[in-house]
This record gives sequence, structure tokens and C-alpha cells, in this order.
Amino acid sequence: MNKRTVIILVNIVLIVVLAFIFIKPSWDSIKSLKIKIAEQKQEVFNIENLLVKVQELEQKYQEVGKDVEKLSLALPKERDLPYLITQFESLTSNNGLLLESIEFNDPSKTTTKRGEKIDEDLVGLTALFPYLSFDIELNGSYEGLRGYLESLEDNVRSMDVVSIDFSSEQQGESTESNLGIFKFNLKLVVYYES
Repeated sequence: MNKRTVIILVNIVLIVVLAFIFIKPSWDSIKSLKIKIAEQKQEVFNIENLLVKVQELEQKYQEVGKDVEKLSLALPKERDLPYLITQFESLTSNNGLLLESIEFNDPSKTTTKRGEKIDEDLVGLTALFPYLSFDIELNGSYEGLRGYLESLEDNVRSMDVVSIDFSSEQQGESTESNLGIFKFNLKLVVYYES
């Protein structure tokens, strides 16, 4: 073999050896960096998905918060008697009725202030929530009563009208002077959260 061929072969072998010594580790580190980049991209993708889910949950929480606020208005945590009495008075005057009396009945007793037994059906209906029972006496027209009942129905507070009694004649007055004016006795149950 010729000297020149030997030098070329030695150089080729030397280049191959140097390539394994220097280039192979660099190549391996490039491969590992590509793997790390792929892993980082996957983590970024996962984090973006989590952020989208967090935003969706936050939106749902705000929607539920509005419902909870409405529920707390419908079923407040406390009785709030002054507010209820004021509300009954304003609904009465807004519908052209005259409020004669309001009696609050203690739900822990089984009889009313008048000594009447509380209806057994009422006790069954109110077993789920604590309640306040009111006996309201009104004077006015039938249309006024209809408006009052509609106002109670549209009211945000959760309440039920248990009974309505009415008469067209007041004691000591003639039927002619009482035309179109009725005396209404309503029994209401207003619920609250315990």
C-alpha cells in the first residue's frame, strides 16, 4: 500500500473515532433536548387545558352564586318578622286593601293564638322547612284580594296561602253600605332556613 492511501485510511479512521468521541455525545444531547422539548410542550398543553377548565368552573360558580343569592332571598336564614310585616302592609296598600290585623303564630305550638288547632295537612307540608304562620285580616274588594294574592305569588319570599275565608257583611253595618267590600281572613305560611 502506498503511503498516501495509508494516510487517507488513518485520517478516515481518526475522523470516525473523533466523530464517536465528540459528535455522538452532542447528537445524544440533541435527542434528549428534543424529548424534553416535547415533554414541555405537553405540559404547556395540559396547563392550558387546566386553565380552560378553571375558567369554566369559575363561570359555573358565578352562575351558581346567583342562584344561591336568589335562594337566600326566597329562604332567608332568619325569621325577620319586621320585614315580613312591613312587606304584608305594603302589599295590602298597593292593592287597595285595608289591613285590619296581623297575628303571628308560633310554629312550635300546635294551637294558634285564637285557640284553633293547626291543620294536620299544614304540619305535613311544613315538615321540610321551619316556617312562620300568619293570620291576616283584610278589608277591600275582590279585585284587591286578587291583586294581593298575585303579589304574594310573585314575591321572592317562599310562602303559601293555606286558607282564605271571607264575608260580605261586617257587624253593625247594613249590606247596602257594604256593597263590594269584603272582610278577608288569610292564613299564610312563610318559610325560612334554619
